Amino acid sequence: MPGATIESGLLPPSASLPLRLARNALTLLRRAVDGILLLLLAAMILLVLAQVVCRYGFNRSIPGGDEAATFAQIWMVLLGAGYAMRQRLHVAIELVIERLPAGLARLLLVPVTGLCLWFLWVVFQGGLLLMQVGAWQTSPGLQIPMDMPYAMLPVGAAYFALEVVLAFGAAILGLEPVTSGGGVRVD
Repeated sequence: MPGATIESGLLPPSASLPLRLARNALTLLRRAVDGILLLLLAAMILLVLAQVVCRYGFNRSIPGGDEAATFAQIWMVLLGAGYAMRQRLHVAIELVIERLPAGLARLLLVPVTGLCLWFLWVVFQGGLLLMQVGAWQTSPGLQIPMDMPYAMLPVGAAYFALEVVLAFGAAILGLEPVTSGGGVRVD
């Protein structure tokens, strides 16, 4: 599709209804992830600030406050990995790919994508196993079932896999350049 890119979200007027629905669902999911990341960051900051004030100002601590901040950070990091993939902020070694012809570089991205998805599948499955074990345990501070914090592994891996497929798929199909430049540069 000429003119259609993943980042801009542009679709030709002749795009089919399922394609438009998929684009809208993706936009909604990404907005939800952005909102959740902001809420998790705010919760983590507020919890740590309140904990510091209570400990040093009133010589008391908030029961479960540090644990809740830790869980928020874990969720934020694992969801944030998918967000970073969307923004092309992951560190990448592009030296080889930049020197290859575009067609060969796209071909090289196929096994790279496969390896990334395999790794995320392993994380997804391991997260499901941890959730099964965690259902029998409770966290020491909050007394919540540990399958709730462990749920972030399969959720984060699934979201990351979606962003990997979109990013690498667009490059493989020629909708975006093979090297995006990313946000991490040491020039």
